[in-house]
Parts: sequence; C-alpha cells; structure tokens
Amino acid sequence: MTNKDYFIVDVFTEKRFGGNQLAVFCDGTGLHTKTMQAIANEINYSETTFLLPPEKGGDYRVRIFTPAIELPFAGHPLVGTGFTIVAELLKETAGKQTVVRMETGIGEIQVTVSNLNRQERFGYSVMTQPVPKVQSQWTHRGRLAKAFDLESADLKRGLPIEVLYNGIPVMIVPVASLEVLKRLRVNMQTLDDIVKESGAKTILLFTTETVEATSAAHCRVYAPGAGVLEDAATGSANGPLGFYLARHNLIEVTELTSLISEQGYEMNRPSKIHIELDTDSDKEVTGVRVGGGVMITGRGEIYI
Repeated sequence: MTNKDYFIVDVFTEKRFGGNQLAVFCDGTGLHTKTMQAIANEINYSETTFLLPPEKGGDYRVRIFTPAIELPFAGHPLVGTGFTIVAELLKETAGKQTVVRMETGIGEIQVTVSNLNRQERFGYSVMTQPVPKVQSQWTHRGRLAKAFDLESADLKRGLPIEVLYNGIPVMIVPVASLEVLKRLRVNMQTLDDIVKESGAKTILLFTTETVEATSAAHCRVYAPGAGVLEDAATGSANGPLGFYLARHNLIEVTELTSLISEQGYEMNRPSKIHIELDTDSDKEVTGVRVGGGVMITGRGEIYI
C-alpha cells in the first residue's frame, strides 16, 4: 500500500471555509488515470488536481478531475493549485509576485500569486484565460426556463442566451432578478437534454442585481455532465461572464475593466471572483484574467 498527501484549498474567498473547495495532490506521479478519477470521486469536491513533471517547458503539468470526468481546463482548480505551488515552496518565489506556468489540456496557463501570508496560508492568485469566442445561441427559452422550474418571463428579455467557448463551452443565461436566482430548482432530465443539445458543459445563470454593493453580477453555475450539480465558484465560467457583460454593454468598459462576480451564496459558500478585461480601441475584449483570494485550510492523506 502506498499513500499520497493532498491539501484542502478554499478558492475565491478571503475567509476560511468560504469559496470553492479544492483538493491538490502535489505529487501525482505513479497514479493511473483510473486511480486519479477514483480519488476525485472519493474526495467528492467539484475538482481535484494532480501535479506531474512538465512536458513542454512549464513548471508543472496539472490534471484536473471532477467526481465524474477529467477536464482539459478549469478556473478555480488552476487558481488554487497555482497558489498551493507557491505557498508550499514547490517553486522559488520571485519578489512580490510569482508566476506559475501550468501545462493543461488546452495549453499553458499562467497563474500569478501575490500578497502571500505564509502564517495564515492566505494570498491572492490570478489566472490568464483564453479570450472566449461565441459558439452559438440557445433560442429555446421556454425549455431552458423549465429546466430550472422557471417561467419564460423569468429570463431577462432583450439579451441573448449564448454558448461561449474558452476551453470549456459555457452557456450564459441572463435572468430577470436576484429573486429568480434564489428560487432555482433543477429538473435534471430537461437540463441533461439541453446540455447534450447545446454542447455546453457548464450553465451559468446571472443577474446584475447583487447582494454586495461592490459586485457587478450575481450568478449560479451548474455542470451536471461533469458530476457537479451546482458549483460554489467557477473561474472558467466567470471569465466568459465578464466577456458577455462587456459584449452586451452591461458594464462600463474601459481599457482595463475590473469587476467582481459573486457566486455560491445559495450554497453557504460565498465566493467573490475578480475579473479583469483588456479591451482595444473598439472595446473588443483582447485579454481575460480571473482571480481572487485563496486559503489553504487543511491537508490529508489517501491510501492507495
């Protein structure tokens, strides 16, 4: 019997036991894919990551698993894993900011770690994401509303439902109010059918009515195809949300636009996702970064 150690990491939070949970195995060597998947299912967080030696010049190769599938790319796992690498001295730090280059299924993703407090095991981590592309529109609004036990009128009028792709296809769904988001109830069969037809792996529903005055959007995110009914904080989906908000003039767009998206409140895991957008002279988005607070909250050991 062998054993592997892992860290428990809370991502997109400035308070312990908030944000989205993540398990990080700093040494994934010697583990078969089936074993990694079984471990992720055993831990049962929305994602578990395994670090491996680099193959293409990065600092580490990272594999990301939900309880059900392996993902080529994800947000909170990369933000949290990058922070763990620096916090646990797996890479030499460089001044006030340290850049970690991680090889993923869609190529290299850079994560910048800063403001590290080693005593509290807390700091900030920001990842650079691919700029989203519009993949399609979903026009069956009534069916989509039914999937969440809503009426068509509960979806925001005048705004499209779009599937955006930044490494993972995500459906962005504007709803009428915060009250609508609070009363979502999932019809799994209908939602599964929509996921299969649209090609979206993740569905993000949002409103610009927020709990916190400093937030620009409040959202809830579902990924049933990945074995995650609802996610507490989804970095890979919030990058596209920022892109959508800018694309449809729901926020003021400048050369560098910064905003906060709140998520996980309905799950008692309040999360704040910081989004930065670079734009050109035509206000087209040319760069996307997503980050926030990260805290290591514990560690464990798995027997294999």
